Amino acid sequence: MPSDPTGGNYDTDDLVDLENMKPPQLDYYAVLNLSKTASEDDIKDSYKRLSRIFHPDKHSDPALKQAAETKFHVINKAFEVLSNPQLRTAYDEYGEEGLNTKWEVGHRIKTPQELREEYARLAREKKEMELESLIRSKNDFTININATRVFNNQEALSPFGGTSYAKRSSGGFLSALKRTEIMQLYMKNSFETQFGPRTQLIVGGQMTARSGMGGGNVVGTIRHTFSEKLNVELGSSLLNPRIGVFKGTYSIDPLSFITGTAQVRNFQGPAPLVLTFGRRITKGATGYMTYRTGEWAIGSWGPVFERRRDFSSLALGMSSQDENRAYQVEVQTGIMQSHLSVDHTWTLDSSTKVRVGGNLSTTAGINASIGGDRKVTEHTKIGLAVEVGLSGGVAFNFKVKRLGQSVTVPIVLSAQFNPKLAFWAVVAPICAVTALDVAYVKPKRSRERAQKIQELRKAHAEFIAAQKKEAEEAIELLRESTMRKTRQEQEKDGLVIVEAVYGNLNAAPELGLVTDVTIAVQALVNNSQLTMPGGHSKVRF
Repeated sequence: MPSDPTGGNYDTDDLVDLENMKPPQLDYYAVLNLSKTASEDDIKDSYKRLSRIFHPDKHSDPALKQAAETKFHVINKAFEVLSNPQLRTAYDEYGEEGLNTKWEVGHRIKTPQELREEYARLAREKKEMELESLIRSKNDFTININATRVFNNQEALSPFGGTSYAKRSSGGFLSALKRTEIMQLYMKNSFETQFGPRTQLIVGGQMTARSGMGGGNVVGTIRHTFSEKLNVELGSSLLNPRIGVFKGTYSIDPLSFITGTAQVRNFQGPAPLVLTFGRRITKGATGYMTYRTGEWAIGSWGPVFERRRDFSSLALGMSSQDENRAYQVEVQTGIMQSHLSVDHTWTLDSSTKVRVGGNLSTTAGINASIGGDRKVTEHTKIGLAVEVGLSGGVAFNFKVKRLGQSVTVPIVLSAQFNPKLAFWAVVAPICAVTALDVAYVKPKRSRERAQKIQELRKAHAEFIAAQKKEAEEAIELLRESTMRKTRQEQEKDGLVIVEAVYGNLNAAPELGLVTDVTIAVQALVNNSQLTMPGGHSKVRF
């Protein structure tokens, strides 16, 4: 095979492309040199013309006879599919996979459009049946750690001084680590399964433990899709305290939607409501308005203002997401709390994302966060983040996600704002992750890529060699009839192909990326006209 022009410098996306490379499926239209709009007569004429060339009885040489049998079998298969209206419709819609599926599509007198709709319906039902037996499970495990006492006895030095912290206590840093404490444990598990063609059942449980005490509950939710525009959810906790949730989403038009949520805690007052109206503003951005009623009363039914724990608010926001970035901006005003929040995420590559966010609130003051996540294996992602608040101190978050399972560890480093601690909370993880990436992750991936590329080269080389042999045999089968056709065209001063090549014309000749296809192109000439229908690869002719 030709040498690797990239020098082996494949990134993750290149490797994915190589892994996804598969031999192209056989194009029956290309086999018969037809367009996808060919009529029944065109299909028959092309089949007869090719049969005269590739029929095994037309060749006496044993090697050519065997090659003709292989080629003629493919031609027969293409004619069998394209000359049958039902098979042709299935092939047009789903390719060869559609031919391998046992469709039961009613009467043969249906039109092609009716057949397509029937195939689509059966395919959808088949997919729904597969999903019915699939249970998707999600687990979230959160450990809140208080590490403020670790740094109470540490005096921060200048970040430019070369060390992060100098020890004050005789016990040292390892001794200080023993002063960490687990503030809270939170676990949540849920599984989702199809309960019908349009209905999903979700059962989840959650548990919280704090200072040796805690509790939990089990929640069941039924989600039903009434139509493409309307779907609803109805959920309820099964243990005390009993909480019921009703949620509905309605698409007003392709650009607008409205969502309503009602949460019933008890019957001592009306249920708090959350109403959201959203509309797509640009191609990638959606604007929304959310109104929360909080706890409210109708006459004497409901809590008085002084006893309410949740108050009304109105929020305006806009969110956008594409392949390279995502952002969200929201402004909320309310009786007890108002805020302005901004969140922006950049996608650096297929494995890495960086997020920066900020929040200005009337109750929590100014808070900022910076973090990111990186995919370390195909199914595992690690995330790091630092949150800093002028009134809320410094916290560090560590998160691992794998196949729907996630473990989150928020660590409170300081109860007060500490700029030096915040600085090292950002720099230290970045340095650690960079060192790990350079010393372990990238070398490991490079070795795996090199091994995978060698395997792919071998597999592709075998496929290319087989394709080249098949093409050479086809040229030999065409040679005699093509030479006879060329003489006929010369006698009537018709169309004669002098030279035709296919491939990368800019590549070096020694790479072998250009091949002579003069005989193959001349074989496509009929009555001084060259016919090469579009819509499919010419390498399959």
